Amino acid sequence: MHIAIDGRTIARHRTGVGVYSERIVRSLLKIDQTNVYTLFLSEDDGALEAPNLTKILLPRSTTMGPNRIWENFALPRYLRRHSVDIYFSPAYVLPLLMRSRVGRKRTSRTLMVATIHDLVSYHFPETFTLKMRLWQRLFVSNAVRVADCIFADSIATKHDIQRYYDIPEETIKVVYLPVDTRIQKVQDAATLADIRKTYDLPDKFILYLGTLEPRKNVGRLAAAYAKLPESVRATHSLVLAGNLGWYSEGIKREIEGLHLGNRIRLLGYVRHADLPALYTLASAFAYLSLYEGFGAPPLEAMACGTPVICARSSSLPEVVGDAALLVDPLNLEEISKGILQLLSDDSIRKRLISRGLHQATLFTADDKAAEILHIFGELAARNAGRFG
Repeated sequence: MHIAIDGRTIARHRTGVGVYSERIVRSLLKIDQTNVYTLFLSEDDGALEAPNLTKILLPRSTTMGPNRIWENFALPRYLRRHSVDIYFSPAYVLPLLMRSRVGRKRTSRTLMVATIHDLVSYHFPETFTLKMRLWQRLFVSNAVRVADCIFADSIATKHDIQRYYDIPEETIKVVYLPVDTRIQKVQDAATLADIRKTYDLPDKFILYLGTLEPRKNVGRLAAAYAKLPESVRATHSLVLAGNLGWYSEGIKREIEGLHLGNRIRLLGYVRHADLPALYTLASAFAYLSLYEGFGAPPLEAMACGTPVICARSSSLPEVVGDAALLVDPLNLEEISKGILQLLSDDSIRKRLISRGLHQATLFTADDKAAEILHIFGELAARNAGRFG
């Protein structure tokens, strides 16, 4: 097979979809030396290399026009000219000018596959800017219309897609997001000391990792932290790591309004290489999103032996299983009580750490890449008969 992949989200400071894309591509290249790959990139750091990989560097652009022109005109020509069997969009962006998969005549071998990570703009539209609401709905609707196969990050996301779109169930394949096996508990004391110094971390802290935006519920996490007994706050800070997203200024104002000074720390973007040590140093990891299509950070924290408190919402219970302390993300008292329990009850901590280490092993990147490769093979085999 000739497999082409949209890797434009694999940027230097990648988050979310970019991390997912990089892990899938890396693992596909690791386990598959037979098929031929083409990867479209907007920047290349040289980290992804393989004999069966061709990288095409596109002019970097963050504006709507050049990206849409490439997707709708240059990309289809490339797919036809090079007899690409599968085109995979990890970011659910497919050509807008393509006819629907239903009833369209095949003039190309290329099958279109896209991952739909979540439908958060349908559940919590107020947590998105108007531009991002329109963006997601436009491109998700188009992906559902055009794609021969849709990957959903979780069963919860699959159900959401079926709820909002008339799409055959067999078109949607649940493929869980991969957890990077390089994220493991750090044993080296010097490395831990270096990361603590680099980020000026306190001795003990509760960690959150993710973009600071409304659906991540960071303001409510900070408010729940403020309800902890003073004796606990005196020994455990709250550390918030991640880029500032939309409406983050309001979140920062909420945090400042708690008047807790440097007991709540905003680290900003954290390098991927530093994550294992950051997770390892944390006393507990808190992830209280209102909605997630999957949610990898809790599993990463588990892989580093850090106990997790997690929202009982959307896909998160499905992902963390019985390896996290689940709470109502809208209930301040329950969140605060859960954090206190996680910090003070050794039996709960030990149980969750043990279960978490096992839970993280269920989502390895190589396994997920093998699932994707198997699905690609089935799609290509069914399509082959149409072209003789």
